Amino acid sequence: MVTNWNEVLRPTNPTEIVGNDGFVRDAMEWERTGEYPSALLFIGQAGTGKTSAANVVARTLLGEAHNDMNIMWTNASDDRGIGHIRDEVKNFARLSGIGTKRKVIVLDEADGLTNPAQDAMRGIMEKYASRVLFILTANYGDKIRPAIKSRCTTYTFNRVSSKQGASHLNRLTESCGVPVEWEPYYGDVVDYHNGDLRAAVNTLERIPKTADAIIQFTVKHDDGDWWEMTTTHKYNDLREHLLNLLYSSGDKLSFMNNFHRAIRKHFDNEPDTTFAIMRVWGDMMKYVYEWAGSDDSFVDVLVAQLKHEVKQ
Repeated sequence: MVTNWNEVLRPTNPTEIVGNDGFVRDAMEWERTGEYPSALLFIGQAGTGKTSAANVVARTLLGEAHNDMNIMWTNASDDRGIGHIRDEVKNFARLSGIGTKRKVIVLDEADGLTNPAQDAMRGIMEKYASRVLFILTANYGDKIRPAIKSRCTTYTFNRVSSKQGASHLNRLTESCGVPVEWEPYYGDVVDYHNGDLRAAVNTLERIPKTADAIIQFTVKHDDGDWWEMTTTHKYNDLREHLLNLLYSSGDKLSFMNNFHRAIRKHFDNEPDTTFAIMRVWGDMMKYVYEWAGSDDSFVDVLVAQLKHEVKQ
């Protein structure tokens, strides 16, 4: 069976996690003492390592008892309703673990749960805390009900630096057989993807496995073209240019973060235009994770917003 590279590199113990040092220190202490929190909540953007951290905690707590009988993974954005919580999650929680005092239930993307489902989840967490470690992950912490937050030890996960990310990607040489010539450029790849390690690994898995294929990520793109197209209102040209940037970025979030870095350069020389563009950027960022249309349509709407906001 072919395993994707992110699964190959997924950490199995705290020392393999890069960045998020506060969590790593605590996780190492839990592993040493065998004393884990009542429940955990990991908050942060996609690609910051929340799911990997949940996997590490589950493995260190369960040890040899790490199997399907003692751990339940559920994506709360898919199973959002109260029925799933009451039927599947509660039934799993009420049964004792096999070969372990505490089982593990991971609710990935728990901010996708409906309010009634979160209310039901709160009661289950309260009743079965002694026999289950509940681990919740969320992109948006404000969508988690306060009654659930109060029962969790919470960690905020941030994007890693280029140096931290490079230490993670260095494992590709041995684990996935990539050219050793790639190693000096891993920091550039991480920076290109704004610290999103998952996106960085996905990109490297996709490109040709030749020594020079990675060089494209060391090229610093000049943003002068898109700025000139915007301020001179050449919106068809701007659309084509931004579409190419989106394709090279690999995903909408990386594209928007690259776009933001480029916008910031113009605050001093053209503040009014820059603030207008930033307003459009902020409005579109709300939909990065929840855009129902294609990536092309995302850029089309972005350009339409710029056309409306940037004055003639």
